[in-house]
Amino acid sequence: MECLGVSQDAGLTRRGFIAGLAGAVNIGATLKPVGLSFGTYALWMLRWEDSLELIARTGYDGVEIALMPEWPTTPGRLSAGDRRRLRGMLADLGLALPALLDNLQVLHPVQTHAENVERLSRAIELGNEIVPDKPPIFETVLGRKPDEWEAVKHRMVDEIGDLARKAADGDTVICFKPHVGGAVNNVERSLWLVKQVGSRYFRCTYDFSHLWLAGHELVTSLQALIPVSPYVHLKDAKRTADKHEFLLPGDGPTDYVEMFRQLGQLGYDGYATIEVSAQIHKLPDFQPISAANVCYERMAAAFEEAGLPRPSAQR
Repeated sequence: MECLGVSQDAGLTRRGFIAGLAGAVNIGATLKPVGLSFGTYALWMLRWEDSLELIARTGYDGVEIALMPEWPTTPGRLSAGDRRRLRGMLADLGLALPALLDNLQVLHPVQTHAENVERLSRAIELGNEIVPDKPPIFETVLGRKPDEWEAVKHRMVDEIGDLARKAADGDTVICFKPHVGGAVNNVERSLWLVKQVGSRYFRCTYDFSHLWLAGHELVTSLQALIPVSPYVHLKDAKRTADKHEFLLPGDGPTDYVEMFRQLGQLGYDGYATIEVSAQIHKLPDFQPISAANVCYERMAAAFEEAGLPRPSAQR
């Protein structure tokens, strides 16, 4: 058997081979921890206290809390006492709060800009109450349709710029998600929008399920977007003859081990949050406990195989 890396024909001396091994060890030792979290978007049917306990008990490092009007954690439903209990439960359970989720619709014919500003303001206030030292990301889609992009992109920049200024006042980063059904549906449009808005308080959420449906490859899309993406969503997708369908992570074609290896190599140090699509969690037979568990088992195993550390391992 040939001794790999030692042969002079391979252009490496034994000293070079040993140095290379040392370099590989150093690279692995400097990988930044990435948190694994679960979103309460899928847990609308539970009390928020039960959602937090389920997520912590399953083994997750953090939680993304959904703020839409129908959810139990919409800001208007949370009293001052609720907010104190929420903050206390997160601390007691050892859960981080990397993000709050809402659904702003830019240039929407019904959901006005003023309403978007108000929803963002309520989220910023809540995030600063719960995690004052590091307010959570505000995660959203942007709306409109793919074929409207050229007609609306400059007006989107203007409205988003106003939202970004509001976010800056609250030390909160807005992360929008490229969405297969939205005007911003691919890598190129995402990068253009981030550049045009020109604010460090306006960034991107990396969700490969939508980018895969748009025709992007995993590694190249990660390399393009992670520099402007402090947040990651995890789910899968498949194409059917007449539509697309979202799946639990691990039920589709995504190579999560490779994704997590790439995140480590790119120096990513945020959270990767499992998002269960409404196509799944609105089904009458949806089982939230089972979904949280199976997603954790799959993604935790992929983290381990990729050698990507998690913050829970350091507690």
